[in-house]
Amino acid sequence: MALTAEEVEKLKELKRTEEFKKNYKLIKDELVKRERQGADMTAKGLICLFVMCYVPRAGFLLAVILLFVLIIVPFFMSKNDIDLNAIYKEQILNLILGAILPKAKIHSWGEEPIEDVKYAVPKSEKYNQFNALKFNDDRNLSVCNLYAWHEEEYKSGKEKRIKKVRDFRGVLYALTLTEVYQGHVRIVPTKQLAHLNIETQGKYAGVLEGEQKIDVEDVRHNENYNIYCTDEIAARKFLSPSVLAWFDEQISDQGLCAYLKGNKLYISKYTNEYMFPVPDTKKKLNAWSVEQAALYLKDLSQEAKAMASVFSK
Repeated sequence: MALTAEEVEKLKELKRTEEFKKNYKLIKDELVKRERQGADMTAKGLICLFVMCYVPRAGFLLAVILLFVLIIVPFFMSKNDIDLNAIYKEQILNLILGAILPKAKIHSWGEEPIEDVKYAVPKSEKYNQFNALKFNDDRNLSVCNLYAWHEEEYKSGKEKRIKKVRDFRGVLYALTLTEVYQGHVRIVPTKQLAHLNIETQGKYAGVLEGEQKIDVEDVRHNENYNIYCTDEIAARKFLSPSVLAWFDEQISDQGLCAYLKGNKLYISKYTNEYMFPVPDTKKKLNAWSVEQAALYLKDLSQEAKAMASVFSK
């Protein structure tokens, strides 16, 4: 995937705009400030260590006082006025999208109904959809970051504490199909346990109330996915040869799961990372470029649209 001559020219024009320059400068200045603060904290820490080691008798107490005054208090009093995530994703990247994909836009939060999304990921309790890229097309195609987790209680000495346990970290695709299907269909990834002839689907739900498990003629698909549905005729109509072939091509992505309800399709992919990584250090920002970011967005768009086309035939 490469940028067209027209896109390259539009990006050159973008870099000359005051809005882009202003947002880029905000990010650069914030990273310089953070780097300076880090160096300052290190220097103060060394001063405290020197006092503790080389000042007789009162060295330890004096070092504690200096640690509190020079490091702890300034740390809690300082605050980052600049939200790098918001500026980069909602300002910089949206400006770039305006040049190469005018209809598309990144939003702070995803808006897909949790009562449906929960069937496209492993069983969990809490869900967070964020940084949603909406293409604003006739299929309502979108892709967003998704994090799902539950809380567990544990003991630390005599105290009871709560910890977060991650169940899913990846992306969620959503689109509207042209045809409405009766009931719902779930396609869940499976794998064979090493050295054991046992199939597992991790934390993905098994047969739910009203569902039945079905197989298809595609043996490879049956070996790598479990299919659950409430209407077998509708499910088999949806699972056309091209759809099954597409799922077979994704087998290496063991975290791929799909949930179809009516004409709304959700596909989750467990990537263990999020889209739109922020250049959050000076080194990363120096290596970053508008053209690279545009290529990243264009590749992401092509992947999402290619996936959507499989289900639009």
